[in-house]
Amino acid sequence: MIKKREIDIFGVLLGIVIGCIIGFFLSTRININPPNNNNDDDTTGAIYGNVYLLQIGKVNKAEDAYNLIENIKAQDLHSVYVNVGDNYYVYGGIADSEAALAAKKSSFEYKGFTPVIKKEYILDKPNTVIDNSTEYEFWRECVTNLLNNLGGKTYVVTDQFHANPVCLEIYTLIVALKSVQNENMRDEIRLNIYQEIIKNLN
Repeated sequence: MIKKREIDIFGVLLGIVIGCIIGFFLSTRININPPNNNNDDDTTGAIYGNVYLLQIGKVNKAEDAYNLIENIKAQDLHSVYVNVGDNYYVYGGIADSEAALAAKKSSFEYKGFTPVIKKEYILDKPNTVIDNSTEYEFWRECVTNLLNNLGGKTYVVTDQFHANPVCLEIYTLIVALKSVQNENMRDEIRLNIYQEIIKNLN
């Protein structure tokens, strides 16, 4: 004769086995996809390391880039250019999302320009100097400070950053971004920081 306790244990084990079988069956039928961090249309939030740039033009000569910047300046707008390969890219804005550039894009369009928004991953830029620990730490802090500021986060300028300013231009910009309150000036500083990062680490 089977005791009641033995029946209870058998029932529990049988329930666990059946539950596992049902769970396995359901998992093979239901398509559960984890978030794809490489999906450009991911609406759950921006990938840390990406920046969105308002490209005003792409030219083949530095002189043409300079002329375009002067034209932009004449319209009371700010821009910078960076040299990548054989091309010169003129940018008028930088942000952590495409939506954050909508107003600035409209401003350029109103002045007769045809801007486009492009995305670039910059978190790995310091890897170009990874063999030099001093330079690597300095540029890593520059990049992360820019990304954090674009994301609305506060950042701390470390003592090491103050003690070993590898590049005085970007050092001055990072410190200024920390203290300047005027948002238009902050936009310009962020764009200039990006320019220095690309100029030194591309």
